[in-house]
Order: sequence, then C-alpha cells, then structure tokens
Amino acid sequence: MTSSLQGVLIASMVILVLSAHVAAAQQRNWPSLRFHFTLKRSSMKVHGDSDFSMYANPVLSDNNDNVLYDAFASFKDNTNLYNYTLIDGAAYASTTSFSGSSFEKSNVVCVDSESGTLPAINSIVTAINEATAISSVSGSGSDAIKCSSGHLFKVTIKSIDFALCASSSSGFTMHGTDMDIDVKFLERSFDIQMPVMDSKSQCTKVVSPTSVTSIGKLLLTGQSISKNSRNLKAAFDFSFRDKSVCTCQSTPRPCIFIHGLGVKTETSYNEDWFSYWGDAIKGHTPCCSSVKYAHLDTVNNTWTSKTLQSKVCNRALAVSSTSTKSVISDTIVVTHSMGNLMFAGALATGKCSLDSSSTWVGMAGPMIGSMASDFVQESCSGETNIMWEEIGDITGRCPPNTGLKSLAYENGNHSTPSMNKEYEAAQMAYRENVAALMCGRSYSGLVSKYQAKFWALGHSIPHKSKENDGMVEFQSCAHGFPESKFGDNYRDRFYKTKLNHYDMQFLAGDSVMNEVRMAVKWFECLSSIYWSRTLAFFFFP
Repeated sequence: MTSSLQGVLIASMVILVLSAHVAAAQQRNWPSLRFHFTLKRSSMKVHGDSDFSMYANPVLSDNNDNVLYDAFASFKDNTNLYNYTLIDGAAYASTTSFSGSSFEKSNVVCVDSESGTLPAINSIVTAINEATAISSVSGSGSDAIKCSSGHLFKVTIKSIDFALCASSSSGFTMHGTDMDIDVKFLERSFDIQMPVMDSKSQCTKVVSPTSVTSIGKLLLTGQSISKNSRNLKAAFDFSFRDKSVCTCQSTPRPCIFIHGLGVKTETSYNEDWFSYWGDAIKGHTPCCSSVKYAHLDTVNNTWTSKTLQSKVCNRALAVSSTSTKSVISDTIVVTHSMGNLMFAGALATGKCSLDSSSTWVGMAGPMIGSMASDFVQESCSGETNIMWEEIGDITGRCPPNTGLKSLAYENGNHSTPSMNKEYEAAQMAYRENVAALMCGRSYSGLVSKYQAKFWALGHSIPHKSKENDGMVEFQSCAHGFPESKFGDNYRDRFYKTKLNHYDMQFLAGDSVMNEVRMAVKWFECLSSIYWSRTLAFFFFP
C-alpha cells in the first residue's frame, strides 16, 4: 500500500471519528428526559398508580429540524409486569406474569396509537414546540402554580391546557387541572430496548417526528430563554376552562345502574355495590343522592323476557320515594350493554314508564344487536375458526348462552321476525327517552388487564363496521340518533368515544391525556356541563 493511499485512509478514518463525535455532541445538546406524572383524579390511575414516570430519548433528524422521542414506562402489580415501549415510532405493550422472582415469557403486542396507552410523549413534545408565552394563569388550581423565573407558557395537548414553567436549568414543570408533569433533563440516555416479538410480527409506525421550533428547542434542551424568545408570540393571560372535579348544578336524585350481559346470579333487591362496574365510578356521581345497582341474571334470560323486563322496572321503581307503582320519577337510570335493551323493552311493552323528572343515561347499547352473538353461534356450530382462550372470557364459550343468543343481529341469519319486531319497539323507546349516550368506536380502549383480549376480539369478530367497541358497533349503539349529534370529548352529551365495551363499565377509569377516552369524567360532568350552557333545556332538570 502506497504512503499516499495510507494517508487517504487515515484521513478518512479521522473524518469519520470526528463526524461521530460531532453527532454525539449534537445529541448531547438534546438530553434524554424523565417525565413524572402526578394524577389528580382517582379515575385516571394507570395500573393503580397515580404517580409514575416515563423516560424518553430524543432521535434527531440529520439537520436537527425534526425530533422523535423513543419512550418507555414500566408498571407492576401482584401478578404481572407491564412494559410500554415506543421505538422508531412503533408502540409495543408487553405483559409478563411472575410469581416471586420467577418470570414467564412476555406476551408482546402492538399498540395502535401511543396516546391509547399512556400519556403521549411525542404529543407533549409537539405541544411544547407550539408553546405560547403568557403573563399569568387563572382558573381552577392556578393559585398553586409558582414560576419564580417568569418564563411561563401555555401548552395545549390534544385540547387539554397546561401552564408550563421553565424555572430551572435541570428541567421544567407543567400544570393542568387533572395532572401535573415534572420534566427533568437526564445526564445520560435511558436504555430503551426493542421488545422481543414473534419473528413474523412487525408493528407499524403510529407516531411521526415533530418539527423543531426555536422555543421548543430552548425548552426541551434547558437552554437559557431570553426576553426575545418569549416575545415570539404576544404574551397574554390564560385561564383553565375546566375543573378537576365537577359538582352537581341541579337537585341530586337517586341513581340506579342496570348492567348488561354476562351475569349468572341474581338478587331480589338492589345492592349498594356490584363488581360488574368499576371502582373508578365511586365518588364521581355528584348528581346521585344515592347509588344502587341492579343484580339480575342476564346469562339465562333473553333481553326480551317479560319476567326480566318486569324485574328491571321493579329495580328502577324502588330507588325513589316519589315513583308510583309503574312510573319512575325523580330518578337517574344508567344502563350498559344489554341493559339498554332490557330497559327499552320494558318501556316499550308498558311495564313501566319514565316520568319527565327522570333521566336515562345509556352506554354501549346493542340496539340492533351484536355481531359477537352471530359469530359465537356460528363458531359453536363449527362454521368459523376461533381461539376461545383469547376471547371466550368476554363472549362466553360453547354453547352460546341464552342472553347472548338474544342479541343476534337484527334481520341477520340468527334473528327471527319476532325478534326483529322486539328490536323495533325497543329502538323507539330508546330514541324517545335517552337523554345522554356514550358509544364506542375503537376496541383498543384504555390500559387494562383485559385490553389485549379486546384487541383479539376486534380482529376476530366480523363486525359490519370498523367503528366498534369490540362487542357493539357504533351504529348499533347510536341507532336512532344522527351521528352529527355526537362529539368526541367528555363535554358532549352524546359522546363518541375510543373506549372498548368494558371501559364503558368504568372498569379502567379515564385516559390520562385523551378526552375521547374519559368515561368517568363524562358521567361526572354531565350535569355541571349542561347546566352551564345556554340550552333550550337542561340535561338534568
């Protein structure tokens, strides 16, 4: 090898080394971050935790114009370890069962969107790059916001407002009505590794890089913020529009919760609590002067059963002293799933009636049936392939139970002319009496022990629409009401959510940072929201 060639090679190697050092230096200018979340609402706990941390490493584009953060969070309970990982825009969730120090093989699945699982780190980053300088903060909880440096900004993440205070070179804080976020700059990157999946599996990217702005770079790297930087946009006052807790703006009334399919046992009286519903709803019923829960056999009875419908009426009539023998007065009736059909059928057949002083709140009702019923009936007769271990805990196994069979899709292969007439009558009662409604359009839902089963369910059942909660299609739940009547956040009386069927039993509480996934807050705030608006009628009289 000639000396000139050796010189070229050595020079090339030096350039490569220098380039690597320059790239590393640039990367160090963007530190890894630790986001510590403090949740103020009990309904927002993640795996039982109201305080938890997430770690994020920045990945910059070649010209530093865009940034995408890899992220990681870990939780555990008495039986499982739950890891959530975002790498190169693809999101993964893994569950590992353990007993003591012995771990089993992890079950790893793809997550359809970052925000469907935990606080969306890259959505936070996007909002920070769009931060607006403000001079003061008012509204609920604003007295607790102290920003000694004076570097105060408004940040809006998926329609949720935060006040950001950049008061330290070690990080910054973000204050909201439902949560606070403390962000610290890390001295070294956090070790985030790709979960081990089946060789045939590959998760698609669900998150894209964020364009870097000058103010975003200053905030995310801890650089000094000058007066000129704060004046990129005119400073103004900003007030939080919401409160963390809603209060009742009308006279509280007794509430009766009527459950849906899947209950095998029955009591002859209303109960003070029933585990069909999630603990998250406790303490979030401000307009309920009392709360009672019906407990009826919905496995061995059809929703069209006259006996079952009479029992539904009796349970609803029992909670208010002003109700008569057949008229439900001064009562809030809350129904889920098949409970909507049971109550609608009872009203349609005249077994009881709803006085104008009462309010019906419906959730996840299969008002034209459920393809889950048709699918299970066909699977049990050998017409489809089905993995019962993945979905059987939700749908039930063979033979299909009586309650499930009664939910056969209207005018479908497993319905009858008689059932179709029952559906039509119930739909009319539903349309004429429901005052507020929550329907799901995404089976992914919230972080929960059952979330993976709903992912399997959503992929297995041949729903007639992609918009479904795993068990019930949006068009079935919303039957009789125009889609234009629905909104996508908890402030809407008719709420089109991204919650699965179980989420609407309040089993997993509320999303941490996504207003399209807040079942508990929707129910809690119905009265206060609609009382405060200038409508021709008030939702709660």
